[in-house]
Amino acid sequence: MKHNKTKTLSIKKLKHKVWKVFSLYIRLKDADALGYTHCYTCGVRIPAIETQEEKGAEAGHGLGGRTNSILFDEELVKPQCKRCNIFLGGNYDIFHAKLIKEHGLKWFENKLKLKNQSKQFTVEELNKLYVYYKAKVTKLLS
Repeated sequence: MKHNKTKTLSIKKLKHKVWKVFSLYIRLKDADALGYTHCYTCGVRIPAIETQEEKGAEAGHGLGGRTNSILFDEELVKPQCKRCNIFLGGNYDIFHAKLIKEHGLKWFENKLKLKNQSKQFTVEELNKLYVYYKAKVTKLLS
């Protein structure tokens, strides 16, 4: 007789699953009624979600490295166009200047420290994050 096992995703796969819904939330949360948002660093107007006609926004990190301690930090992850996020490597000069202007230098310095702290996710934490951001996305799309 076979036992029905509940399939448990690995931490790596769960992080990827959470990232997909978190990234979608970041791109949608400030979108206008037509589904467009603006690149945080250059200001270009882009669709929050990719369409057949246009490349969509990406979720760019204000600090490089995408370490676990800042991976899902709503204050540091902003919509960006592909040019700024990929081809300009995050466009950090502008990204950092805007973050500091909005939140202050002390806040930014604390985020830099946080970036270097070690963080290990548990399956439970990732599942909670997924449910949390999935609900936010569902609300934005309704």
